[in-house]
Amino acid sequence: MTRMIQASTLNALMLGNFDRTTSVRSFLTDADTGIGTYTGLDGEAIFENGVAYRATADGNVTVMSPEDGVAFGTVIKFDLTAPVEKLENITSIETLKEKLAPYVEKNPNIFYMIKATGVFETMHVRSCYACQKPYPTLSEAASHQKEFHYQNVSGSVIAVYCPPYVEGINLPGWHFHFLSQDKTTGGHILDLQAASLSWQLNPIADWELILPENPEFASLDLCEDLSAKTAAVEGGSKN
Repeated sequence: MTRMIQASTLNALMLGNFDRTTSVRSFLTDADTGIGTYTGLDGEAIFENGVAYRATADGNVTVMSPEDGVAFGTVIKFDLTAPVEKLENITSIETLKEKLAPYVEKNPNIFYMIKATGVFETMHVRSCYACQKPYPTLSEAASHQKEFHYQNVSGSVIAVYCPPYVEGINLPGWHFHFLSQDKTTGGHILDLQAASLSWQLNPIADWELILPENPEFASLDLCEDLSAKTAAVEGGSKN
């Protein structure tokens, strides 16, 4: 059974708890694929083939060290024996979600992760600038995000689907990150276009949650309804 390991909760991140939850080494001990962000909200995390990549607001991608910290994220040991399928004529991120919907509808109450590769006619991504304490909220940090538009770029999409009942713990629905094939560009996906994608799907029915141990986490009201702010942050484009 595929197990998903999650660091921190989405509401904690939304409220500005950007401290280290776990190390890259620990996070990837039993996993190799996933998405998230690093300590201080320092870049978008893309975990691919056991390597921790960081896509930053300066438009660069770097490899993180095992000692670096993960603030929030989800990873799995991706089952590469899953069937390889094709998706055609993807005109937007919403189109991609629609094409994935039939696979999720078979059981919308578990988690899923996909890996998809192809040539993207357009790729629109964002990354947030690193923050220093006292940290802002994620909404405040995202208001200064940097966005990038790429054309005819080859690369990978790694995305996680979470069921509706985890609202506040993680993001219900799909959350997509991109990493170019040459490992020089990436980020949180705002939109995309592709004529064809090859992809694999891993269903996930085992979920482990690692909670932060910093003192600020203990004082947060994690029951606050942040769904509207979360939706604005996750899909919000500034240009």
